[in-house]
Amino acid sequence: MQQTPIDFVESHDDWRLLRIYAAYRVVLAFLLVSLFSINPNNPLIGASNTLLFLTTSIIYLFVAALGLILSTKLRSEPRLQAFIFIIFDIVAITFMMHANGGPTIQLSMLYLVMVAAGNILLPGKRGPLIAAVAALAVLYEQFYFILTNFERVSAENLGQASILGLSFFAVAGFSQLISHRFRQVEALALHKSLEVENLQKLNEQIINRMHTGVLVVNQQRHLLLLNTAAKQLLGLNNVLVGCNLKSLNPILDAGLLAWQQNLMLKPLIFKSQPAFPEVNVSYMKLESSYANNTLIFLENTAQMTQKAQQLKLASLGRLTANIAHEIRNPLGAISHAAQLLSESEDIKGADKRLLTIIEQHCHRVNTIIETILQLSRRQKSTPQLINLKEWLDNFIDEFTHTSAQEKQIIFHTDAEVLIRFDTDQLYQVVYNMVNNAFRYSAKNSHNTIEMIADINNLNQLPYLEIYDLGPGVTPENEKNLFEPFFTTEKNGTGLGLYLARELCEANQAHLDYIPQPEGACFRITFSHPNRLI
Repeated sequence: MQQTPIDFVESHDDWRLLRIYAAYRVVLAFLLVSLFSINPNNPLIGASNTLLFLTTSIIYLFVAALGLILSTKLRSEPRLQAFIFIIFDIVAITFMMHANGGPTIQLSMLYLVMVAAGNILLPGKRGPLIAAVAALAVLYEQFYFILTNFERVSAENLGQASILGLSFFAVAGFSQLISHRFRQVEALALHKSLEVENLQKLNEQIINRMHTGVLVVNQQRHLLLLNTAAKQLLGLNNVLVGCNLKSLNPILDAGLLAWQQNLMLKPLIFKSQPAFPEVNVSYMKLESSYANNTLIFLENTAQMTQKAQQLKLASLGRLTANIAHEIRNPLGAISHAAQLLSESEDIKGADKRLLTIIEQHCHRVNTIIETILQLSRRQKSTPQLINLKEWLDNFIDEFTHTSAQEKQIIFHTDAEVLIRFDTDQLYQVVYNMVNNAFRYSAKNSHNTIEMIADINNLNQLPYLEIYDLGPGVTPENEKNLFEPFFTTEKNGTGLGLYLARELCEANQAHLDYIPQPEGACFRITFSHPNRLI
């Protein structure tokens, strides 16, 4: 059966109060023994029977010390232990009262503490039972000494004993009421604290499971909160709360300063690392009565880019249809006319060279049109779960056996890498990248390239890197690598890398250039293989 908050409070309080009362018993017994040892002839301590008083107080001290030890060691039935302790205390005080020659105000006050403690520790019927036992003990002692020594005990003492007995029940009633009220208040406070704690845990789970990165910084730009998505988007692993935002990411810090000074004219978009997606950053002020914190949102632009890409490709498809209609026919006529002119006997020398140039450029323009049509006509991607190692083994075997020249691909992988990608489009991308790698390696007289497939330890995303041994990419050309129609080759169309990146984006992957000391490296970072779409 599930424990309610009030049950939990009672169980927790029972042990705490029992230990307090057990310690009180030891102190009380020690004081009684000490008072007797200091002045055995004190008329208020064992005046009638000193031996009985001393024996009872020593036994009481021993049992009280044993009870304190047991209450610490034994974590079961605290109310039963409390009931036994209090009944024994009443009996011990009654023997001491008997040894003292009857009820006295000093010893009778000890009953009030026991009755109050009993009704706090034992809510319910056993609390009033403690009061009844204490009242009977006082009345018994009073009647005993009236019957044995009537002349020495007056009726006034009997009245005092009766009032004292009634006071026991009054203390019991008030103790029960106050104890119940305090337990209710504490249970309510515990219930509210549990609700707040559960709500806080729920909020933490929601924030950590969000795809949007969330950071909170204070006025000094020190980090207060960082969720899992923010770590993945920024490429962070071990981050200490309280570190400075500038040491965490200088771009975010500079953007925050610009936003605070109203100098940010457009949204901040950046990449934390070359292989990571672009991040769109937005800032929001969090004002409270005690602090002015700033909330920073990091959003992966991949989905927005993919939607924009689909719209762009749809527009490009309509445009290329018109291009095919408006350019291809005149281009074909020009090419055909140039071929007819080349067959004429009157065309000689420099004129034939000009016709060759016309034919070459007609072929180049036709290749560009074919590439654009291929881009606009491609079908919607149908991602499949692919074992990248097995797929690359087959690809490398096919590529090297069908190549006209001897070429070598060195492939490394230490893990079973699973990706989700359209197989036909993956072939287009990898074939294009491998062809480019061999072409640029050949410029340095190399016929070898290298491929590495693995899983990123930080974001757990699979990736494929393709290295060539060519001259590399100059910093001036690096920013234009993936622009359409940008090429450094004399006969290139400038659409190869652009088409490869578009195919990757259509499969929720990223194609990036990774600068190298020698040669060049292109990395395809795939989406998680367990994605649903």
